[in-house]
Amino acid sequence: MDGIADIGGKQGFGRMPEQRDNLPFHHDWEPFTYVAALLAAEKGWWTFDSGRHAIERISPRDYMRAGYFERVLIGMATLYVEHELLRHDELEERAGGEGSFPLSPAIGPGQASRRHRPEFKVGDKVVVRNESPTGHSRAPRYCHGKRGEIVGIAPKAHFPGEMAHKVDAAHEHTYHVRFEGSELWSEVKDGSSVVVDLFASYLDPPN
Repeated sequence: MDGIADIGGKQGFGRMPEQRDNLPFHHDWEPFTYVAALLAAEKGWWTFDSGRHAIERISPRDYMRAGYFERVLIGMATLYVEHELLRHDELEERAGGEGSFPLSPAIGPGQASRRHRPEFKVGDKVVVRNESPTGHSRAPRYCHGKRGEIVGIAPKAHFPGEMAHKVDAAHEHTYHVRFEGSELWSEVKDGSSVVVDLFASYLDPPN
């Protein structure tokens, strides 16, 4: 989905803050967001794709004012509520009252794998489909409609547009696609390139 989480290549956010240490956590509660995910995974309530989509669904206001682990916590709490393991009012009561614990909006329809998707080999030219599904997608918006070249092929994996929505997911190859920097952003003049991993359903042969 074209949500606030998909901000790769966007301008206007200023410089990244300087990282002053290599610590993975900075507050005692932060590791427990991963513990909640691992426990949910054992019960079939969480996958990487459903977890990512729960975070993508966070409202732009709540997403931008939350830190990384706060977003994970909101996403996990959303999945727990959607599986009827918790109630939203119970979370808000513990957090400080009504409006104190945001959840992601309700999940919508997923994106289906293309059953007759093309297959590619290393060296093939491709173009990324210019689609904006309402469900989970792993195709960054900055490469929609852009042309690139296959430079590698990964083993097949579950298609995330289906996996995140708990439907029977097709297995697809992920292609490593190299894009010239100038193809993605017109102001790039240094000859650089970017490699993006893209599922087969996101790609077409060029016209």
